[in-house]
Amino acid sequence: MPVHEIAGCIKSAHWIVLLPFLAGTIIIIGNMLLRDKMPKTLCMLLSIGAVLMGFIQSLCIFNTLRQDPTPYLNDLRWFVSDSFVLTMGVLVDNLTSMMLIVVTSVSLLVQVYTHGYMREDPGYRRFYSYLSLFTGSMLGLVVATNLFQMFFFWELVGVCSYLLIGFWWYKDSAAAACVKAFVVNRIGDFGFIVGILIFLGCTYQFWHGHLDHGLLSFYDATAGTALGGVTLAGAIKWGFDNNTLTMGMLSLIAIMMFMGPMAKSAQAPLHVWLPDAMEGPTPISALIHAATMVAAGVYMVARAYPIWLNWSNPAEPVAAGSLALAVVAWTGGITAFMAATIALTQNDIKRALAWSTVSQLGYMFVGLGVGAYSAGLFHLTTHAYFKAMLFLCSGAVIHALHGEQDMRYMGGLLKKIPITGWCFIIGTVAISGIPIFSGFFSKDEIIGAAFAWGGDMGQLLAWSTVLTAGMTSFYMFRMVFMTFLGEYRGKAHVHEEHGPDPLTWPLIVLAVPSMAFGALAGNVMDLLKVILAAFSGKPEPFTNSFGQFVHFMHPHAEVVELMPLLAGLGFSIAGIFLAFALYNNKGYEFDKAFEKSMPALYKFSYNRWYWDNLYLGGAAFFINTGKVVWEVVDKFVIDGFVNSWRWITVGLGDLLKYSENGRGQAYALLIFASVAVLGLLGYYVFVP
Repeated sequence: MPVHEIAGCIKSAHWIVLLPFLAGTIIIIGNMLLRDKMPKTLCMLLSIGAVLMGFIQSLCIFNTLRQDPTPYLNDLRWFVSDSFVLTMGVLVDNLTSMMLIVVTSVSLLVQVYTHGYMREDPGYRRFYSYLSLFTGSMLGLVVATNLFQMFFFWELVGVCSYLLIGFWWYKDSAAAACVKAFVVNRIGDFGFIVGILIFLGCTYQFWHGHLDHGLLSFYDATAGTALGGVTLAGAIKWGFDNNTLTMGMLSLIAIMMFMGPMAKSAQAPLHVWLPDAMEGPTPISALIHAATMVAAGVYMVARAYPIWLNWSNPAEPVAAGSLALAVVAWTGGITAFMAATIALTQNDIKRALAWSTVSQLGYMFVGLGVGAYSAGLFHLTTHAYFKAMLFLCSGAVIHALHGEQDMRYMGGLLKKIPITGWCFIIGTVAISGIPIFSGFFSKDEIIGAAFAWGGDMGQLLAWSTVLTAGMTSFYMFRMVFMTFLGEYRGKAHVHEEHGPDPLTWPLIVLAVPSMAFGALAGNVMDLLKVILAAFSGKPEPFTNSFGQFVHFMHPHAEVVELMPLLAGLGFSIAGIFLAFALYNNKGYEFDKAFEKSMPALYKFSYNRWYWDNLYLGGAAFFINTGKVVWEVVDKFVIDGFVNSWRWITVGLGDLLKYSENGRGQAYALLIFASVAVLGLLGYYVFVP
């Protein structure tokens, strides 16, 4: 029996999206009616209650799909014409279920944390309304049934992020950061919508021939598939069969659409907005940089994966030679490496974590680009929990130090705030990929898939991910040693912890999946058995429970190769030991020595590869070019041409006005002069 006939939680999945919107709307209207005096507790309970209900329902959906993976589609017509039909609705399948759990669980814990972090802020009520609207927008994107609906909620996520990043609007830095985020994302979204329109133009006749279905659909309930019927994959096959699509055109479409994820998920060169987004309150930093906004780009590529595969027959295997996938993989690899080198020298605790997020998002795109679909999404899931915890830990540190964010003025905080300190260490071990923590399983899968991608360039990409893994463990443990170990170097009084409170309970809860979420990769004893087999030279497939649940075309079974496993783990451990040697009980002495001995290299990293300078220089060039064009072309040529006709007209008017003065003798003189002129012209011009 189809799952939607027996599971009420799936049939009512739309409430997961609607409840946060309702909560946000009620808070806004209630606060307006009560003149900013709506009870804070009521605002908090409305916002947290909405996402809590969504989380419980998401768990129910997961349990139901685990027993019967039949997808559920409920599509409603939103706009109908003779040319096309636009629909909006709810698509619930295994991929949706995974993202619903991640978004609702992280959002729930962030909102609980917000109560402790923002309770004295005058914008407390407004912040909770923004959080609810942001969560609802992201959940609407997750359950989208087609590219049109996804783009609609994609833009809502961008608007809400603009409001949250610039929440403290009276700070110039926050105002500039939200504008920067908005502008950069508009550039990416322009490419996204252009790619969608080109794809629609190439396949319009296909969609026009199926007006009973929605436009640009991900899943066809009639055919019971996402790889055929009236879906993206079906449209691609139709386009190739009818010569309206070529491999080159589909690659162009995929690359144009990828501009959207490049901006939303902060991939080079559209990554510059994300570190500046740290100007927003810490809870929104955790929400944006962990499981929600930045994950939207990864989710979009995964959901519309047939476009990037560049194949015309769903029965064929993934095309390793896909140009679009190569662009995804290399963009992710370059971004991961670049962001890791920048994080090495950052002193602001939140900005260092922001660059870490950029790097880890690059890993996810490497996974999707090399065909490791499940591995990329698995890293999205594990990263959501330990990175959310790390950001919330940084907020607790800043709260304890009364606003201090510079790690050079920290140290020894593990004694003062032990819960925060140990949770931060757990998250650091997880992101460093140390067994048996969650990051080890997901990162190892991506590294192994990169090595298996093939070719010399594939090997270069794979080794860059290994080197990035080493830098990741180095800069993360650098943060641990500078912040929590050694002696306290700051002047601010440390607000000590006295047991769990609203700031630390979410950290404790997030520490559990950070440590244990790797169990989704399978039984640990089975993993040890497979590793031993790899040492004996007989690699065996390792059953990935996550890959069995969330996969494209077929379940995923990773073959554990010895060299990628040892390379990734070896570099990670080496990074830890190097950080210990350079920073343990030494403060930031190495940073000063590094800056003094290699100032150019240090500044290149510290100044973020000068990307902002490049953009500002480019902007200045275009502004100055515009000024020159205005001065020379506009004022001199165009204005001069227009003004010259004015002068001619005025001159002729001044001259001819004497012919209409009402005096007979003047008229006679004019007639005589005209006859004389005409006579002379006739004589000299027309007489041979």
